[in-house]
Amino acid sequence: MARATANSDVTTEELKADLDSLRADMDQLVGDLSKIVQQSGESGVKAGRSAIEDGLDAAEEAPNQLRELIRENPLGACGAAIGAGFLGALLMRR
Repeated sequence: MARATANSDVTTEELKADLDSLRADMDQLVGDLSKIVQQSGESGVKAGRSAIEDGLDAAEEAPNQLRELIRENPLGACGAAIGAGFLGALLMRR
C-alpha cells in the first residue's frame, strides 16, 4: 500500500496507486469472505445431513421400541389406548 505523506502535495499518480492498492485489498477481502461463507455453508449442510440421518434412524427404531414397551407392560399400553380413544372422542364431539 502506498504510504501517506505529511506533505499536502499529493499527485494524481499517488492517488491512482493508492486506489489500485485499495482495490487489490478489497478483492482479496471479498475472496476471503467468499471462502469463509462457502466453508460455513458446507459445514451447515453436513450438520443438516447428520441430523436427518439421526432422525431417520430414530424413526426406524421407534416401532421396535413401541413393540417392546407394549410387551413389557401390556396393561399400561391398554390404558393408554383407552385414554387416547376417550380424548379423541371428546375432541371429535365438539
